[in-house]
Amino acid sequence: MIQVVAAFTRRKVDVIGYSLGSPVSRKAIMGGACVDTGENLGPPLTALIDTYVSVAGANRGSFLCALPFPGACNANNGLSCNSRYIQDINSRQRYEGKYIFSIYGPGDDKVGFRNTCGQLTSQIAGANGEYEKPGNHDDVIIKTAGMQFNLIDKHSP
Repeated sequence: MIQVVAAFTRRKVDVIGYSLGSPVSRKAIMGGACVDTGENLGPPLTALIDTYVSVAGANRGSFLCALPFPGACNANNGLSCNSRYIQDINSRQRYEGKYIFSIYGPGDDKVGFRNTCGQLTSQIAGANGEYEKPGNHDDVIIKTAGMQFNLIDKHSP
């Protein structure tokens, strides 16, 4: 989708990753091999992205995954902070785009504020800015819509 939009508009694109969409979109941009199937997603899409905004993203896993177990918290492609997938998307910095931002909150009831490894769950290392906002997971997503727009608009190509 990122490649299609960039080709159609002939411009760099902006990407907003919400909740679980943040680690998924980061892997799509990162490219490379999938940790579970080994399938090659292709080269990084970094050059196609102007601004990347993660909102309440599970970038470092979820606090609900205290133990890796089958399903969403598995140790391979799950949301355990030590899963191969979470380690993979955090193994490099600044591949998400030219400008990178993360919006999250201490009251997040779905991905949490800190994971079981003690890290901020929504943090993206090397980001241009991080913004802590009040409210639960849904509040952070919904009540920061204006901020999300401004981050993208301020850094539009």
